[in-house]
Amino acid sequence: MEFLCEHVVDRKKQGAYRLIKPAIASLWIIIPLIIIGIGFTVAGAFGGGAGIGYATIFIVPPITAFLAGKFAPATMAFGEVAYEYTIASGEMSFAKVFGNRFRREWFSLKVSDMEKCAPLTPHTERELEGISVSRIYRAVSGDDAPNIYYAIFTDSKGERCLMYFEMIKKSLRMIKTYHPATVMSNLPF
Repeated sequence: MEFLCEHVVDRKKQGAYRLIKPAIASLWIIIPLIIIGIGFTVAGAFGGGAGIGYATIFIVPPITAFLAGKFAPATMAFGEVAYEYTIASGEMSFAKVFGNRFRREWFSLKVSDMEKCAPLTPHTERELEGISVSRIYRAVSGDDAPNIYYAIFTDSKGERCLMYFEMIKKSLRMIKTYHPATVMSNLPF
């Protein structure tokens, strides 16, 4: 029997999410312009201190270029999100991976502690709207992704949570081992 399953799902660039990366890039231009504008405003407020305003034109762009060279790639990584889940020893842990550079643990749960684990269908979507949960976790590439499953569980704080994730055959078999009430479905891979 296999004891480890890892699966990564890249989030599709849909809706407002597709604007995140361009917004981050534009902030590298807008913020220095705002600082230059503040420099001219301060210079105008003191009357005759135009040197301060003109100094910002010569100081801010080189500093911005230096900082952008060092930190722009790191900040741009936050515009690309992938969800990674791992099943090992009956525990399922989720992480967010930003731009294939930064990995942040998100949450984890014991598979045997799940209340329910089943495929998401239009009928179950209507049922899930009626339940009360404290948190909703979405670890799917998009709303139209194939093989979306949901699970209801209680986290370590005692809060009832709902998570959506994309299932593969290997993880379905492992979850079924630790949580026999899991609803099985035919998966292509």
